[in-house]
Amino acid sequence: ITVYGNCGSCKKAIEKAAKSVDGVESANWDKKKKTLTIAYEDTKTSLNLIEKAITAIGYDTENLFADDTVYENLHSCCKYDRKPR
Repeated sequence: ITVYGNCGSCKKAIEKAAKSVDGVESANWDKKKKTLTIAYEDTKTSLNLIEKAITAIGYDTENLFADDTVYENLHSCCKYDRKPR
């Protein structure tokens, strides 16, 4: 899935958020491509729940937007150009 972010700190946060969801086995975010590759058990979770965990910490995905207040609390280096809603 596409996840917007900029730096190594973003990578750690995005991967940690994805892995915090029960059923996620692995998560790897590529900062150049802005893609998160995940392996998860679809009997335990869903892509939507994983995306919700990522948006909860301030990062927009291809399908969901983070709350503006949470986005504004990201470190300055982590603030990416947001797509219009």
